[in-house]
Order: sequence, then C-alpha cells, then structure tokens
Amino acid sequence: MKLVLPLLALALLAGCITPQVTQSAGKLVTPATAVGRNPSWTPTAEEIAAIEKDIAVLLANPDQRVFGLGQTLPPHPFSEYIARFTAAGPLDNKFIMGLAAIPSTVPRDEFLAASTSDAHAVEISKAPQNFQFIYNLKQKHLVEIRFNKQPAQP
Repeated sequence: MKLVLPLLALALLAGCITPQVTQSAGKLVTPATAVGRNPSWTPTAEEIAAIEKDIAVLLANPDQRVFGLGQTLPPHPFSEYIARFTAAGPLDNKFIMGLAAIPSTVPRDEFLAASTSDAHAVEISKAPQNFQFIYNLKQKHLVEIRFNKQPAQP
C-alpha cells in the first residue's frame, strides 16, 4: 500500500492517467485533452450542475446571449434536452463547449456516444430547437446559447 500511492501520484503527474469520459442517460461529459504541460481536466458534477442551472434560467428568460431564437420557436425547458459537455482550454482558462438536443430530433445513442466526434454530433443535431453553448468556468458565466438556424433565417 505504501508503494501504490507514490506510484499513483507519479502517474498523475506524468499524465499517464487521464480523466475519463463521463456518461449518463441524458448527458456526455468529455475531458479536455492535455496541451503542452497542462494536465487534462474534466468538469466536476457540481460544475455541470451549475451550467445546467444557468442554461435553464437563460432559456426561461432569454437575453442578448441567446442567438437564433425565432419568434415561432419557443424554447423548450432545458430538462427536455440531452446534452454533450466538452471541456476546453488550459487549467487557467477553462471553458465548456456544449451541444443540446431534443431527443426526438437526433439518434439518441449516436448523439450521446463517447465515440461520436463533436463535429459529427453537430451535424446530426441540425434541428432548429437544438443549440450549442459556451460556458466560462473561470468566470462562472454562460457566454452564449446559439440555436440552429431555422429554414427562413438568413
């Protein structure tokens, strides 16, 4: 046991152990990859809960941070969405990039699969009620929500 802890600490410092993708019934959380000497990181459950709360509030009361919300498209409550959360940026400037979709508009298993790239997830979630979001963890601030364009939008 005395040897296990130092080896684990050494592996973490050396980057041999990387954060794992977290998946649940309605969300997928992907860690940021290691860049240079910065170790990779994964948002905590508490951080994801705070993001979800901020998104729910902003969808209920849209402001200038919400883009592409047409007059004929009322937002759904966030509780109706499934979401992908992807960590981005170095440790001193963490961001969460995300994608949220109404389950009936996407192939659910493919959308939430860790093997599905973020780019492909965007492609399969083009319905106008679906959106992307950016959250600044350092500032604890939802930067924007950007709904997909509706067919009549420029």
